[in-house]
Amino acid sequence: MKKEALLRIAEIMNSNAVDWGLGGSSMLWFHGLVDRPNDIDLLVAEHDALRAHELLSRLGTYEELQPKEPFCTKYFTHYTILGTEVDVMGLLSIRHAEGIYRLDWRRDANTRIEPLEGVSVPLIPLEDWFVLYLLMPGRSGKADLIEACLKRQGIRRDRLEAALRQPLPAGVRARVFATIAEAGG
Repeated sequence: MKKEALLRIAEIMNSNAVDWGLGGSSMLWFHGLVDRPNDIDLLVAEHDALRAHELLSRLGTYEELQPKEPFCTKYFTHYTILGTEVDVMGLLSIRHAEGIYRLDWRRDANTRIEPLEGVSVPLIPLEDWFVLYLLMPGRSGKADLIEACLKRQGIRRDRLEAALRQPLPAGVRARVFATIAEAGG
């Protein structure tokens, strides 16, 4: 992740009141869980997805991509901004054997905001990415990193309970319940 790209993104999104948050490996970097993020993954509230696209198109080049299985995200856009790959998702959705898991993320009073050179960067909760990584093929290592962190620092039970109200494979559901129990939730 190039810090300059994230700063430019945060400035334009914040100044236009877009409901957005940083996820993926860049979010993990803010938590000290990875040394080097791969790219920048942003979640935007579904109602702000088109406006986010309009704003980010001004910062870099846009490439239209179709989400690859198991993803069936409603709004998915890819940009290159200052040499950094940026994926933007509105109504992030992952198909699995039991149905479709959807995350229409919105900032709330408990959203962690990180300052980056004086610019506010809202972070998607670790709990949301824990469930997403459990559902994504080949990402169990990142789910394990998050789970260990949640057990150390405590959990946002509301985020995991929201995930449990959606269709989930039995193994993922059991892991989320176990994480709540082990974290003292």
